Amino acid sequence: MHKIFLTVIFMMIMGSKIFAQQMIPKQIGIEFTYSVFPKSPEKQNYMFSTGLVSYSKNGNYFFGLTEFSRKYYKYTSCDIPIDTFLLSSGYSFYVWGDFMRNVNLNLGIGGLVGYEQVNRGNELLYDGSMLTATDNFIYGSNGKLSIESYLTEHLVFLVNGQLRFLKNSQMVNFHSLLGVGIRYNF
Repeated sequence: MHKIFLTVIFMMIMGSKIFAQQMIPKQIGIEFTYSVFPKSPEKQNYMFSTGLVSYSKNGNYFFGLTEFSRKYYKYTSCDIPIDTFLLSSGYSFYVWGDFMRNVNLNLGIGGLVGYEQVNRGNELLYDGSMLTATDNFIYGSNGKLSIESYLTEHLVFLVNGQLRFLKNSQMVNFHSLLGVGIRYNF
């Protein structure tokens, strides 16, 4: 009788699907994201970011990202580029997910620190005008809402929206970003 019971249990286990373990504490992932600024003018305003995430309990995770963004501002008949180089770190809270955690909603908060360069460091504009400030160290905070969907056991597709506050920036203090990305969990 005992052998029949073990055989039935073994057959049930072999017949069921085995799902990958996702969002395990201390699991590390690498992330690549492309974002745009809403209401961009004719020239494309964009941001690239890459970084690491480290999962903690209950699907929450720490993140650290390096970011590069370029935004153009209209000045008479030319566009002035503003390049931003940022380091971002923070914590993302698991808010909601389906039963198998294949689709998740996360809310993140973090801090930003970096460097901003206006017109590639050139103070003189084409018409002879001078910029009063071309380079600044900037800092601030951000909030991020992301939808994360597992494509495979290791590959995650990301869609996110961010709201940022940057102090000491030549851009407006508050600005938003919409982005898509991919994460590979090891």
